[in-house]
Amino acid sequence: MAFAFLLLIVPALALVGCSEEDCLNCVELPRPVVPTGVESVSLDNLIYVQWVDVTYEPYDLEYNENVVGYRIYSRYFVDGDEDDLDRKFFPIGFVDWDENFDQDYGLHWFYDYDAINGERYEYAVTAVNAAGRESDLSYELVTDAPLPMSAASEEIFDSGSSTPAVAALGGFDFSRLEAGRVDPAAPGTTADIRVVFEGDVPYVEAVGQNVSLLDAGVYSFDDGSLFFDGVSVAPWNGWSATNHLELVVNHIYVAEIIEPSSDPLYPNELHYAKFGVVRVGTRSVRIHWAFQTIAGLPELAVPEPVRFEAPQPVMLDL
Repeated sequence: MAFAFLLLIVPALALVGCSEEDCLNCVELPRPVVPTGVESVSLDNLIYVQWVDVTYEPYDLEYNENVVGYRIYSRYFVDGDEDDLDRKFFPIGFVDWDENFDQDYGLHWFYDYDAINGERYEYAVTAVNAAGRESDLSYELVTDAPLPMSAASEEIFDSGSSTPAVAALGGFDFSRLEAGRVDPAAPGTTADIRVVFEGDVPYVEAVGQNVSLLDAGVYSFDDGSLFFDGVSVAPWNGWSATNHLELVVNHIYVAEIIEPSSDPLYPNELHYAKFGVVRVGTRSVRIHWAFQTIAGLPELAVPEPVRFEAPQPVMLDL
């Protein structure tokens, strides 16, 4: 029995006692390949990051020591610093190989709950194997900026109503966010837009000369509901010459707004907003809205960011 026990224990020692000096059968795992298809989506104080699953043959959705998980990195981003070879990323999360995984599309995902509205971030992802070895950072340039948006639809009434209390609910100031519904006819009003009805047809109008409007078209899901993320970036052209547009259910509209700045060198700053029509009532419309708080940034949610191979940055482990 003692001899049989030795026969069992010796092979085990050969496996667990490997070292660089005496290991004859050990094979060091190579670094995993770099994850691809990294993309992000802007939400309210939240950014969603996704990437393509790293697969090794044979691929059968079972554990594979070549990739046991993914580490997600981020950093604050400023225009132009993507060319900085010394820029450093910081780890913000880890996703196991079988966690947050959509088998139909082969995608993993991660939510950055620490993202703050008004800040810009850059993201990258690495793959990690069973030996703890890590791939290079993903090569795509993925930047995003979370932005305030309505948690529920907002009802805007006919500003031309003969009832003053109703007409006072006919304007909207995007920079006021949840408190955005304002009286468009009040002295010194800050309203960016107002809703007016011509017969039974609702229209949106720019209140001041500082606002330009655009109808970006219809965006809806198969069930007929509004696909609000259908418009991710404010267009560069196509703005209305009249700033008087019919409001249609499931259409998304973009507003370009010039607002006063706190910087004495630059008295004005440009902001973008979007709103989608959820429902048209007899004398009101319901909208979803989003407002980009970062001046000059046209991003209004980013389902598909601009992607190209940027110079490889430095990874910093904490």
